[in-house]
Amino acid sequence: MMKACVLVLGLCMAISGPARSTDLEDALNAQLKANALGHGIPAQAVRVRHNDQLIYEGMTGTTALGGGKPITRSTPFPIYSVSKLFTNTLVLQLAQEGKIDLSAPASRYVPNLPTAWRAIRIDQFMNHVSGLPDFFDSQHMDRPFPPSLEAAWDAASRQPVTSAPNVQTRYSGTNYLVLEAVLENVTHERYRALVEERIIRPLGLHHTSLEPSHPPGGMVSSYRAENGRAILDPQVNWPDYAIAQGCIVSTLEDLETFISAVADGKLVPRDALVKYWHPYVFPNGNSGGFASGWEYGEAGRWHELGHDGGTKVRVRILYGANLDDHYVIVYLTNGNRDDVWSRTLVDSVQAIAVPR
Repeated sequence: MMKACVLVLGLCMAISGPARSTDLEDALNAQLKANALGHGIPAQAVRVRHNDQLIYEGMTGTTALGGGKPITRSTPFPIYSVSKLFTNTLVLQLAQEGKIDLSAPASRYVPNLPTAWRAIRIDQFMNHVSGLPDFFDSQHMDRPFPPSLEAAWDAASRQPVTSAPNVQTRYSGTNYLVLEAVLENVTHERYRALVEERIIRPLGLHHTSLEPSHPPGGMVSSYRAENGRAILDPQVNWPDYAIAQGCIVSTLEDLETFISAVADGKLVPRDALVKYWHPYVFPNGNSGGFASGWEYGEAGRWHELGHDGGTKVRVRILYGANLDDHYVIVYLTNGNRDDVWSRTLVDSVQAIAVPR
């Protein structure tokens, strides 16, 4: 009963709005505890930054249920599809350099694409409006993956499309395999080398790994919900070519550094980002859910740009008229017992930390 009273007190503080930094820390600590208890989250790590100031950092749990080490800012977490933001950043950098035309068909840069894909534009791949199916079966992740990037394209091209191109948003990792090939063909460098040269080394991301087959030591165990319990995820042996769409491992400190560098214009100029960060518009005038590969939303006076790693990970940048005033939220977890969506977790932090 006493624990419940303390929790309610913390949440009441959050609702009233923190007046001082200590109030903000207390309110967010209470919210993280509420999320952990309410959703059965084994481990979580959260950072909130306002412009150049880190205004909150909090961690709960250990690297494994029933044991492991306490979570720190340097604990490795799989970031799943948040990995796509590294790919997006590289594509936008090359667009700024005049080396990629986002409105051009990807086949301009990758001539050996399957025939049916050759008219699909780069921006359509980025924004998941290509209509292409995934190159893997999410219901049978134990099955062998195609042995090469080209074999993965071939496998996807033989499956029924989810829709015609440019009709609706249908999320697919196959899109990012195509973008990986675009990057490599334009630069004549391997994808990993590009990430190292253009993002990891310039930002000093010392604990970010692009080797899915060799995860770093101390990484969290990952869990999924089943019958109200958090159970271990089965191991997935991702192929090396899948790194561009969802296999990077990072830490709270590194991932927040990367997302903040994006918001600060250190990787792509801010004025260019604001131009790119408009939702994709279909021929009928409807908007898609992505803006140059970033999930797009609006909350009051804020534009919301981000990406999720399913139920486990989410990052978000919020800005008003421009990026001179912005917030960054990074929320890492290793699963839960009730399939709570990562958006719900980030929204709970945003409601406390970001003024309406």
